[in-house]
Amino acid sequence: MKKRGINQKRGISPLIATVLILGFTIALAAIIMNWAGVFTKKMTEGTEETANVQIICATEVIFDLESVCVDTNDYKLLVSNDGARDIDSFIIRYYAGADTVEQQTHTFTGGLAQFAIESALSGGGDPTLTTTAGAGTTKIDNVNKIEMIPVATIGGKSTTCASNVDSYGSEVSMAFEPC
Repeated sequence: MKKRGINQKRGISPLIATVLILGFTIALAAIIMNWAGVFTKKMTEGTEETANVQIICATEVIFDLESVCVDTNDYKLLVSNDGARDIDSFIIRYYAGADTVEQQTHTFTGGLAQFAIESALSGGGDPTLTTTAGAGTTKIDNVNKIEMIPVATIGGKSTTCASNVDSYGSEVSMAFEPC
C-alpha cells in the first residue's frame, strides 16, 4: 500500500458533491416555500379585514348633514343617520375659504341611532353632544363650509369611515342662516 502525501489527497467525488448541492437546494426551497405561505396568508387576512370594513362603511354607515344654522355662540347641525348602523361620533372640520380652521371630534351620547335625526350644537350647548375640542368656546368666525366624517363601531373597533364625508356650505364666501 502506497502512502500519499499531503498534495496527493483526493477530493470528494463529483457524484457526492452533486447530491449535496441538490440536498441543500431542496432544503432551502422548502424553507422559502414555508415562509412564503405564512407571509401570503397573513397578507390575505389583513387585506380581507380591511375590505370588509370598507364595505360596511360604504353600505351601512350612511348619513346626511341636512342643514347648518348659526346661533349666537354655536353652529347648529341637523344630521340624519340613514344607514343600518349606529354612528358613535363625527369628526367635524370647519373651513374658512379653502383652509381648515379647526377640526373637532363630537361624540353623541348613546350614539346616533340608525334611521334617526338629531340636532347638535358644535360649541357644546346641547346635552346630547359632547366634544373633545372646543367645548364651551365661542363659535369660530368666518366659517363657510362644514365637513363631517362618521365614526362607527365595526367588528368591535371604533372605525373612521373616511370615504363617507358629507359637507354643508362651499369654499366661496357663504354665510350660514341664523337659527
